[in-house]
Amino acid sequence: MTLKKIALLLLCLAGATTTYAQELIAGTDFVTRFDNREYAANEFGEPQTLFSARLTPCIGVEWQEKNRLIVGVELLQNFGEKNRFLSDVRPIFYYRFETKNVRAAAGIFDRKELAGDYSTAFFSDSTTFYHNRLSGFLGRYVSTSRPKTYVELALDWEGMYSQASREKFRILSAGRYSTDKGFYFGYALSVFHFAGREGNKNVTDNLLLEPYAGWEFSAFFDFDVRTNFLFAPQRGRSVDNAWRTPCGGRLDIAIRKWGVKIENNLYLGENLQPLRNYVSDPGAGLTYAQEGLYAGESFYATNKHVYNRTWVGYERTFFKGTLGVEAGMVFHCDGTAMGTQQVVQLSVDLERLFNIGTKKNNLR
Repeated sequence: MTLKKIALLLLCLAGATTTYAQELIAGTDFVTRFDNREYAANEFGEPQTLFSARLTPCIGVEWQEKNRLIVGVELLQNFGEKNRFLSDVRPIFYYRFETKNVRAAAGIFDRKELAGDYSTAFFSDSTTFYHNRLSGFLGRYVSTSRPKTYVELALDWEGMYSQASREKFRILSAGRYSTDKGFYFGYALSVFHFAGREGNKNVTDNLLLEPYAGWEFSAFFDFDVRTNFLFAPQRGRSVDNAWRTPCGGRLDIAIRKWGVKIENNLYLGENLQPLRNYVSDPGAGLTYAQEGLYAGESFYATNKHVYNRTWVGYERTFFKGTLGVEAGMVFHCDGTAMGTQQVVQLSVDLERLFNIGTKKNNLR
């Protein structure tokens, strides 16, 4: 279906919808990311350079200022793949309901719809870029009096049971309570059901819970100091059917001013990815790591009981938030060596609403 036909379909829908007012939404997101990883000396992490661009044009209808139906397409190009016009083309289509306190979405939507603070133990930066769409549902409540106080629940269905694909789905939840003095408390939770495929009934449960407490304050610079506890119970039913319960603590310190940011994350604890090197698919000889059981940063699999991540760089938005710039160096120490990462990312987020008529509401 062409973009012209999609627009015509949405206009017909708008004309048939009995609402106070309808508006046509046209917009696009654009992101290009350069990510150079020098991890050769580290025990975990693959040295490589990732350089890609993603364009997501969308069109939709909004009615009663609360409802949206959006259709779009995600176009991804990995630089250097000269034998393909596009590296990947994937659909976007979802319904969203939004009020001052509540947001709900259903369909295939962008990861940016999530508000929860899911650290790199949950999703590495490459996962958030290349797996940026969620397929399922999202619901969130935000406090009226405290905008930074919220709770959300989401379901991301990542794979359908077949000969070529595992059945996989992930339940995500996050919440936060913020006080007037800058103190806050919260949690993030991932429940990942990593099931089997035809010919391989291997089923694995992988959970990660991260409660935290922190303090945001200003003293010329803007500070954010947080303590976190990570608990990762998991069971490979075809390995030994035993629950593994690794855990650890992390101290996060961030300092910001004029867009310049220095952030340090120090993790002390056990290997949070103990099934990483076990074979998950004997027929293909694939390990759990190769099949994607863990979406978090691979350095959390360290057996040295320490992982330190330091970010030094610049992050800022311009033109009323429509243009974002990020550039910096990341230093990873997993107890064996120091690895470095250079990141440059530019993002554009544009949206325009066009009024296409008003009608009386006949709904009851």
